[in-house]
Amino acid sequence: MSIGNSLRGFRIREFNRNVRSFFLYGAFINAGMALFSLLYNLYLLRLSYQADFIGLVASMAPLATGLVALPTGVLSDRLGRKPFLVASGVLLAASQLGLCFATSTATLLASSFVGGVASAFIWVNHVPFLSDNAQPSRRAEAIVIWSALQVVIRMLLSLAGGFLPDIMGYFLGTSTAMPEPFRYALLLGAAFSLAAIVPLLRIPGQAGHLRPATDEAPDCAQEPAARPWRVYGAIAALSGTRGFSVGLTYPFFNVFFEAELHIGPVAIGAIFFLSQLVGLPATLSAPALVRRFGATLTILLARAINGGALGIMGAIVSLPVAVPMFLLARIGEVIDNPSDQHFSTQILPRRYWARIQGFRVCGFQILSFFGSLLGGMLILDYGYAVTFGIACASRIASGLIMAAFFGLGRRPASLNKLS
Repeated sequence: MSIGNSLRGFRIREFNRNVRSFFLYGAFINAGMALFSLLYNLYLLRLSYQADFIGLVASMAPLATGLVALPTGVLSDRLGRKPFLVASGVLLAASQLGLCFATSTATLLASSFVGGVASAFIWVNHVPFLSDNAQPSRRAEAIVIWSALQVVIRMLLSLAGGFLPDIMGYFLGTSTAMPEPFRYALLLGAAFSLAAIVPLLRIPGQAGHLRPATDEAPDCAQEPAARPWRVYGAIAALSGTRGFSVGLTYPFFNVFFEAELHIGPVAIGAIFFLSQLVGLPATLSAPALVRRFGATLTILLARAINGGALGIMGAIVSLPVAVPMFLLARIGEVIDNPSDQHFSTQILPRRYWARIQGFRVCGFQILSFFGSLLGGMLILDYGYAVTFGIACASRIASGLIMAAFFGLGRRPASLNKLS
């Protein structure tokens, strides 16, 4: 199936104004995050920081996200999603400005921490917001469009972002060996993040509050007699092991390509662009894969593909090997993410959606914090083979946890059997 045919199947104009405004918010907020994920660590390298400090800075964001995810989930059920989403744009822009202009290590760490709080507001609320505001029959489609939007925006920003330091360097009269061209390129990312709040202002103030029980989808899980703490624990565990893998690898991909494979920002941007390009049809295919094989089997296979690619990428440090493995890892990730998000709305009733999302984000981000912190030290002491190898084992383990707890059937195991 071609990308064009897949995109035509998603009728964005038929969604209501709240959902369309949220997609526009997502375009801006992902543009800001995409520029920082591509360029910021390269900026830190030019400030003479090494992988251990880069990992420390990267770890502050998931630490903050993990700490505030659970209270954010509870409060957003009571106060609505909109206040948190507006705050996410403001806080993210503020943190990115701090990361660009900070001169002390403490300020850099604090700015990254604030950015993590903003991320919690995004990742805890995006699935509940879409699920609350989209028609039940189009819930999965809305989540996939959000995921595809991330892929498209990051694809375009990866391609254009790789050229931004050269462009800024030309106007500043300096080379890309200096930090200034990267700093001014990153300021554009902060502007995108701040602009994200504008489409949210079109959303009514009460949008995103919990809907009445009578509006439940017909296929929603039945209300349990007691809070399903075992389900919460399983979700936190499988998200945590996946987050640990991400923490060990994601903050260091651009450092790996520049420091180990000796390629520059333009080439790195092109590789990131290719990873998003191949990821787009994979993202759009996720609903069909879930319908055919079931969510848990789809997620297990996606995490096995991602983990295996990471292990090979670290074991064989070679550009001809690293590029296809990086692309394969990305395909596994973009199938995994929307499948996992939609799965979380199938195993519990609506009243638990923000809370289970809070557990997902908390488990993922806290372990991602430890992964980022450990990854920088492991890279300096043992290299990428050990670091990416541990990430491979952790990613595959997360899929096995899901399969063991929820089974491999096309529908999740009955909540009555789990609680």
